[in-house]
Amino acid sequence: MMTREQFLNDLKAALSGMKEEELEGVVSYYSEMIDDRMEAGMSEEAAVKAMEPVREIASRVLEEAGVNEPKDEKDEKNDDRQEIVRPAEAVRELHIQAENKRVKITSEDDIHDIRLRYSIGSNDIFRLHEDDGILTLEHKMRPITSFANEKGGDSLTLESILNGVGKFIASLGERVVNNSWFSGEAQENEIEITLPKTFCARLEAATRNGRILAEDVTFTQPLRLTTSNAFIEAQNLNCAQDITFTTSNSKIVLDDVNVNGGKLSTSNGRIVLDDMIVREELVAVSSNAAIRISDCQIGTALAASTSNGAIELDSVSCPDITLKTSNGSISGTVQGNSDEYTVVSGTSNGSNQLGNFGAGEKKLRAMTSNASITLKFEE
Repeated sequence: MMTREQFLNDLKAALSGMKEEELEGVVSYYSEMIDDRMEAGMSEEAAVKAMEPVREIASRVLEEAGVNEPKDEKDEKNDDRQEIVRPAEAVRELHIQAENKRVKITSEDDIHDIRLRYSIGSNDIFRLHEDDGILTLEHKMRPITSFANEKGGDSLTLESILNGVGKFIASLGERVVNNSWFSGEAQENEIEITLPKTFCARLEAATRNGRILAEDVTFTQPLRLTTSNAFIEAQNLNCAQDITFTTSNSKIVLDDVNVNGGKLSTSNGRIVLDDMIVREELVAVSSNAAIRISDCQIGTALAASTSNGAIELDSVSCPDITLKTSNGSISGTVQGNSDEYTVVSGTSNGSNQLGNFGAGEKKLRAMTSNASITLKFEE
């Protein structure tokens, strides 16, 4: 357990490069913050745990003061990522908000904490917010104007703007050199979220221009993942409630996922679903790309729609299926006896081997244009 005194001593040591008066002012500020939380009813341990990590505070304060943060030999040789650790039982909602960062969500055996790991680059700004069980990690890209006006002042000159643009481009150099913007694989371009095997809080992760990977976790609360211009992939997930995955200009891939219900949405990207169990409704929406669903059991309803792309089912079980596309074929197999279904299908400028028939309680609707329909039933 870290005490208030230990926290403040560590902070002083981390800020050793500052002038004495400035250092004392910063330490006094955080001392009062802890005192305020204790006066509000928190224990000393809880008040200290609720603070940002000392390293993160020091990094921000030193940057704002124009002091280079000292690095020891160990830091230069080993992983220099920041790490935030919080007891999972104390968090009821976890929010990640980022720009141009990849997000990886995974779990470890025998841990009971939430662990957030990330690197702070020269053009990264991170903020941690904690309020009544809601833990939020916010990341933003440093605005170009901050590079142009690093020395302060009321006005910007043409020279400072040009210098700022140069510094901004230079700050991106590391990412370009290591291909992190092109491959997304560089460690500094990732926020890693490590959870207990069973996570009992709501998780919402949103980023831009960065892929999201989630694997090997059981969620008891809703899961929402949002990105753009990058794909979302989930493997070996169990979700007691609904999932909502949204991206654009990229694909959504789910494999070995068990959920209550799901809403999947993208554009200009494929949706590929394999070995899923959905207890209620599954909605999959795309455009200009194919939707492929195989070996999936869906409890109440499946609605899959796209345009300029095919829809393919392979051994799908569901009592209410709606498939809609244009300029793309609809093909594959549906589990069950055709006598159990009421089938309505249609196309234009293409063959339709499915037709319209039956008066069963289950429903199958398949519509396209300028393409064929070749759906079949298998028992």
